[in-house]
Amino acid sequence: MLITFSYIKRDSFVHRLDPRVKFILLFAFSLIVIQTSNFWFLLGGLIAASYYYSQARLKWAETKTVWIFIIILTIFLVIVNYFISAGAVIQGVDLSHQHIIYNLPFIGFISHPPYVGFVPLVISVESLVFLLTQTMRNIGIALFVVPIPFTIDPAYIGVAFRGMGVPDKISYAVDLSFRFLPTIARDFSTTLDAQRARGFEMDKLRGGLFAKIAKLAPMIVPVIIGSVVGAEDIISAMELRCFGIGKRSWLIELQARQTDRLLITLSLVILALTTLLNVLGYFVSSGPLYMLHTQGIPGFLLP
Repeated sequence: MLITFSYIKRDSFVHRLDPRVKFILLFAFSLIVIQTSNFWFLLGGLIAASYYYSQARLKWAETKTVWIFIIILTIFLVIVNYFISAGAVIQGVDLSHQHIIYNLPFIGFISHPPYVGFVPLVISVESLVFLLTQTMRNIGIALFVVPIPFTIDPAYIGVAFRGMGVPDKISYAVDLSFRFLPTIARDFSTTLDAQRARGFEMDKLRGGLFAKIAKLAPMIVPVIIGSVVGAEDIISAMELRCFGIGKRSWLIELQARQTDRLLITLSLVILALTTLLNVLGYFVSSGPLYMLHTQGIPGFLLP
């Protein structure tokens, strides 16, 4: 039996929005913030995303596990990228007057031919601000992602994508994907309890990496086999209902309100404007936004 994420039924502004609006806002915001690394631009986006998230009225206790994972993943990706790029910043930024704070010898790594190997890790105001803008970008996107499973009724996921013009097969695949991870987690927890009742102890695994993986077989194999059997049952049920033969009808029909239309229009207009400025080169060449693109470094960060 498939289960879903922990949908929280609550009367909030975000809960009342059409599910299609939440997905469109996420897609539009993501496409907007990846087009620039300007500090002030992304700070404004982070503030807007924080205000949107606050309107969902989600409590920390309800989303704590998700946010801990997102924060750890963000820190890991940003730090690893910082070392791999040797403290470099985005291309197109004028670094002729880079404010270098310190150079750590042979800690950074660069893999741009013709040179591949360890190089000094440049710690500068520009590189630190770029690191900060990456963090703000990731957290801003997460602020639009987290409300989706907690504020959208699971029955509306597939309907929302179909309402955006996505084909039935893809819409249903997305619907099943939202149920897959919680189902795997439930199966893993059930299998762990069953194996512990038989004397299996995960905390006392000994040996090397491959030895530990081999000893996890009593946990991994049942979960994988259960997932495959469950998928086959779903496929059989869909085939018996002639899924994919023709256009499907959906039990639920979404109706957009005036607020929904306004938010969709506003997000698409901002996306189109940002893309136009980027295509015209205002972010990476001469123009009124060029100084902003050089990370828009706040004056209080300069040495």
